[in-house]
Amino acid sequence: PPPRSSSSSSSSALLPLVVSRPAAPSLHPFLTACKVSRAMDLSEPVLAGLAILGDPSALEDAAFEALVKHTTRNACGEDAKGVLQPRQELHDVKALADNDMIKTKSAHLALTTFLYEAAKTDVPQSQISSALEEAKIGDDRAKTIVTIFEKCKPLLRRVLSRNRMAFPQLVGAEWRLDHGMRSRNLDQMKEPVYLLRLRLKDPATGKEREIEMSCKHHELSDLYAQLKSATSRVERLVRGKK
Repeated sequence: PPPRSSSSSSSSALLPLVVSRPAAPSLHPFLTACKVSRAMDLSEPVLAGLAILGDPSALEDAAFEALVKHTTRNACGEDAKGVLQPRQELHDVKALADNDMIKTKSAHLALTTFLYEAAKTDVPQSQISSALEEAKIGDDRAKTIVTIFEKCKPLLRRVLSRNRMAFPQLVGAEWRLDHGMRSRNLDQMKEPVYLLRLRLKDPATGKEREIEMSCKHHELSDLYAQLKSATSRVERLVRGKK
């Protein structure tokens, strides 16, 4: 048989990665689903959970007040003197015993997220009220949530200061494009593969580690588009705080 021919080449460079593509790829389904509210950085699932709080058919007044107090108490985790408070499970709250537990849990998780987000960004009451209005919560219930939040905000911020997450920092990146031909017919070429090496640094310990991955052209293009979208989002948030 004729000899097998092979050929390969590679190239490498440091960031920034610039990828040319014929058309912008669609965003990942998760990013598409998690559109945010205009008032605060809240995803659609959180807004949907908050909407349950404003629905009297899902939560009557007594159940609403019990859920808000229970959620706030668990979110704070301690009283004003710093004494830890035992956590209470939803199914142990008598006022919620007859409610749809799936909806109740959704509302509980959404309100917990809302309280932490509002405390973290220290947004004014007007912005909190706007977010609750966007979630279709009536004035009376929105006022209850705002009042309880303002009372507990110092505790929430204290909890966040102790449990702040330190994400690894990207301190370096390298990439290489590998492509090769291995066929009796030299016109048949394998699809190119990108090899990526990311170097991350732990801000707490200063230690570095590497992550390696491989992807095809359309996968790298999709990643690039998502990173651009995330960067633009962060820039808008930073400009909004100035």
